[in-house]
Amino acid sequence: MKRIYLKRILSISLATVMTLNMAACGCGKKSNTSSTADEEAGHDATAFVFKETAINLGEGVDLASISALGSYGDKVYALYNSVGDDGSNQSTLYTFDKDGSNVTPISLPMKDNLSVANVAVASDGSIYTVETQFAGMGGGFDFSSDDGGMSGDMGGIIEGGDIEIDTDSSDSDSVVDDIDQYSGEDGDVEVTDAEDTSDATDATSDSESTDADAATTESADGTGDAATEGDGTTTEESADNYIDISNEEVLGGDTAESDVYYMVKHDSTGAEVWRNKLDTSADSYFYINSFLLADDSTLLTADANGMHKYNTEDGSLAGDFEASEVLDSEYGGSVMLYKLGDGNFGAMNAATAEFYKVDVNAGTLTAVEGSENPFYDYTFYSGAGSHDFFAVGSEGVYTYNMGDANVSMILNFVDSDINTYGLSNLAAISDEEMVALIPSDDSGYTLSYLTKVDPKAVGEKQQITLGCNYIDYKVRAQIISFNKKNDKYRIVINDYSKYDSDDDYSGGANRLNTDIVSGNAPDILVLDADMPVDSYISKGLFEDMTDYFNNDEELSKIKFMDHVMEAFKTDGKMYKIIPSFYVETVVAPKKDVGDDYTWTIDELEKIVKEKNIEHKNIFGPLARDEVFEMALSLAGSQYIDWTTLTCSYNSEAFIHLLEFVNEFPEELEEDDYYNDTSAYWRQGLSLGDRFYLNGFSDYNYEKKGTFGEDITTVGFPSDNGSGSALYPNLQLTMNASSKVKDGCWEFMRYFLTDDFQKTIDDSWPVSMNMMDKLSADAKKKPTYVDENGKEVEYDDTWYIGETEIIIDPMTDDEINEVINFLNSIDQVGNANEEVTNIIYEEASAYFSGQKTAEEVADIIQSRVQIYVNEIS
Repeated sequence: MKRIYLKRILSISLATVMTLNMAACGCGKKSNTSSTADEEAGHDATAFVFKETAINLGEGVDLASISALGSYGDKVYALYNSVGDDGSNQSTLYTFDKDGSNVTPISLPMKDNLSVANVAVASDGSIYTVETQFAGMGGGFDFSSDDGGMSGDMGGIIEGGDIEIDTDSSDSDSVVDDIDQYSGEDGDVEVTDAEDTSDATDATSDSESTDADAATTESADGTGDAATEGDGTTTEESADNYIDISNEEVLGGDTAESDVYYMVKHDSTGAEVWRNKLDTSADSYFYINSFLLADDSTLLTADANGMHKYNTEDGSLAGDFEASEVLDSEYGGSVMLYKLGDGNFGAMNAATAEFYKVDVNAGTLTAVEGSENPFYDYTFYSGAGSHDFFAVGSEGVYTYNMGDANVSMILNFVDSDINTYGLSNLAAISDEEMVALIPSDDSGYTLSYLTKVDPKAVGEKQQITLGCNYIDYKVRAQIISFNKKNDKYRIVINDYSKYDSDDDYSGGANRLNTDIVSGNAPDILVLDADMPVDSYISKGLFEDMTDYFNNDEELSKIKFMDHVMEAFKTDGKMYKIIPSFYVETVVAPKKDVGDDYTWTIDELEKIVKEKNIEHKNIFGPLARDEVFEMALSLAGSQYIDWTTLTCSYNSEAFIHLLEFVNEFPEELEEDDYYNDTSAYWRQGLSLGDRFYLNGFSDYNYEKKGTFGEDITTVGFPSDNGSGSALYPNLQLTMNASSKVKDGCWEFMRYFLTDDFQKTIDDSWPVSMNMMDKLSADAKKKPTYVDENGKEVEYDDTWYIGETEIIIDPMTDDEINEVINFLNSIDQVGNANEEVTNIIYEEASAYFSGQKTAEEVADIIQSRVQIYVNEIS
């Protein structure tokens, strides 16, 4: 077996790992303070508005390949890296006026397949770059192997430990040595396969996608930083992501080689003036964090070895900074350099989130005290005007001055009608101007000139507040669309998740609940699944929208799934707009359970005994807690009535459920987790299968794939009702005390229109118009468009073990069977976390033999009833 050590190869994506630490939607580790939440929640919609003007760099420019933005004099520049038809790396520097006019492309010749990692531009137009060639790769690399187990680019970004790949084996699981992968907690990264890391690996494999280069460095004049893609800061978790790559073998070779770094000066036309090879010897892997122009005579770098000054005249080393306090003995330096708004310089230690004043002449760093916020949710950029830094979060752009406790919002994406959760790059020009690369789900990337709008110039509209605990991305997109088009109303988001913290992860949910019951709720609410919604309704806190719906001329022409719509009502009244839903149920062979959509626990036990099925395998291998969770999810709503505020956990039905669940093993055996169980249902080893029904194809795969025979959506066995449940994907409601109810309805109604319903692709729409279309599609084979533009049919497939099964399109009878089932479900799933916790806590005494099922049921009944009374 041939051993290939990839540790050094993987480490070149260090900075990309750093940027991947935080989700682009701001879902990273929460800060320890909520002071920014008070500023942003329910804010003035006119205060943080910027106007967006698109910048056009010319035809054929893929904005996703812009890796750096910066400014010099009164000009702005963008570094564009691509790959030519011959496979060679190409770099172009686009310069333009800040408003996007006078675009001038400057070609930077690349030789030996080097790639530009960093750039800085002087006031006279001189261009300084750092060019990189990775050892043994010629500017790119490919981890393909004969077995196909690790083809394409990198198979993952992994910390520590060598990776052993058996290139002679046909086993696709050939990465077998110890791999220390990241968890998603505490800001770490979990990367499990090549697909998941495509953004990171593409950036390092060639110059077509240079986000990794941009992430490694600050843009030329400090307008970028170590996280130029994504919204997470490069703070203390960055040090955890560094990869020890000293003294490793290079892929395909027997001797260690070093990556080559050159500092290069080009004149204003792109012609090379001088080239200087950098000293890359380091105890750890060498990398450059930041590269910027201090003044006409001095360039600054921050790299694995510390911070350095170079002469612009010839690229020679002019001196080193005293930076021992920010150097890690194992991982090297993690300092990012920035140019501050006043022209001075600052730094941030990515490993600790500490800020420093930088004295270029003296070559020293001085720590700045005052900040207690680790700034996990922000990406920092060099400042402008009166601000030391600009910072980007999921909700907008902020300013920050060293020593402050928190950032201050300057631009709100939603208020500015910008549909994004962050910026890929930013060049701050002044207090009220910036150029930004803006990613969007709809349009890819936009390069834009952003200018502050005077609050007095923002059109006067009636403000509608929408409250949520984390904003649904489809709702957010519609808010932006609504605000752009509507000349009477404007919606402002009050996202209560900003009140979450390390000390209280439920801070947002608790505060939202408090505001609802105290009468201070926003005009529109996006409801969470575990909210006691029926309790709120019983108190008259939510508006009955039945008349709005019945009197809506457009909606009256749409045929809806009446039974489902009725199931989501309360006492026949429409308090919630629910545009889509999914179903959770249990599926079993029709020959065993018949045609009914329900069965009892006794009926299930009889079949299990007749077929000699082990209890742990009834629903596929499941331990006791897993079965109990399923039972509560599918049948738990039957034991609590939120409209009458009563419970029935001391009933015979619930006691019988506890006894049934207790028949399952506390833990499964190790083989149960690792054995291929896909054939259990065809072999009769399992009877039922927990089933999430989101579309017709789910049913088709389950029937013709998993079971290979006729099935019935029978639900979880229940002694007093259905064991299937409808679950809403989105719930919108209107505050009964709102002063802008007509405006609220004007926004909310959109989610029931065909314009929105036709966009639903991951669950069931409530529009029968759309259901008819889905039905027609389900009766056809899937297709693709070939290279000639012709639509070609192909067979849909399913796998049982290694056996491929052809899945035929659905018939009319099968379509009707699914629709009839959907129209039979009356139970709406309820996932109240507090109730669930009470049940788990008390049931454990029965499962451990300390109490009887009857005793536990009585205690659960008492505690849940008290809870229901308290919140009501």
